[in-house]
Amino acid sequence: MKTKAFLLASLACAIFACYSCNDDDNNYQPDDIVLRTFETKYPDASRIEWENKAGYKVADFRLDSYETEAWFQNDGSWLLTETDIPYNNLPQVVKTSFEAGTYASWRIDDVDKLERPDVETVFVIEVESGNQEIDLYYSEDGTLIKEINDEGNNIYEPIPVIESIIEDINKKYPNAKILDIDNENSHLEFDILHDSTKKEVVYSNNEWIYTKWEVRQSQVPEVVMTALKNSQYNNYRIDDIDIYEKADGLFYVFELESGNQEIKLTIKSDGTIS
Repeated sequence: MKTKAFLLASLACAIFACYSCNDDDNNYQPDDIVLRTFETKYPDASRIEWENKAGYKVADFRLDSYETEAWFQNDGSWLLTETDIPYNNLPQVVKTSFEAGTYASWRIDDVDKLERPDVETVFVIEVESGNQEIDLYYSEDGTLIKEINDEGNNIYEPIPVIESIIEDINKKYPNAKILDIDNENSHLEFDILHDSTKKEVVYSNNEWIYTKWEVRQSQVPEVVMTALKNSQYNNYRIDDIDIYEKADGLFYVFELESGNQEIKLTIKSDGTIS
């Protein structure tokens, strides 16, 4: 009996020790430098709880009756705020854009507002139909930035951006708006709006690799269209055309179809077929 009592007591101590070392308890507080940044940015926040998440300090709180989550680096730098908002509280231009779009008849599951430094505010409308779930990203002016298949792990994590990249984008594309940032396979992908055109700017190891955007056939230079007409694919239907801007020039990438066949054909701006 003494042995059994000892084992039970040891188990209770182990469980207590496990709980007491968890950073997600209500007593956790980050360093003062993080707290000062948070209190300055959100002086009216209530019901605040802190936790460590993926190496960041994350505050869950209520602001204007909305559930909100803010991410900070250890040095106190603010990186991301996600706010769960009702659909009716979206800007009217965003609602109008959504209701005129492909997914207007789908059920709205959730709406999030994303705020980040050096990036435009983005609204994400999560919609579903049957087993399909799609996340629609809109800018404040109602522009549909992108649509992503939601695989059930829709977690917004901050992406610290090097200031030199922001400066480079502003130099290459004056007055452009940065709409979104993704980290894909060690590449930083920036969705921007430049001269009323959505573009994707890609960097690797802080070096610019290429910029891509979609164009209509009427915007393609005659020398490029002539090269396509003189190619073996002149009878194929043009499904899509993208421009790739690289250090060595402009390249037009055609997605072509003929029956069940689909190919991509790259033609340089001087008419050279790659």
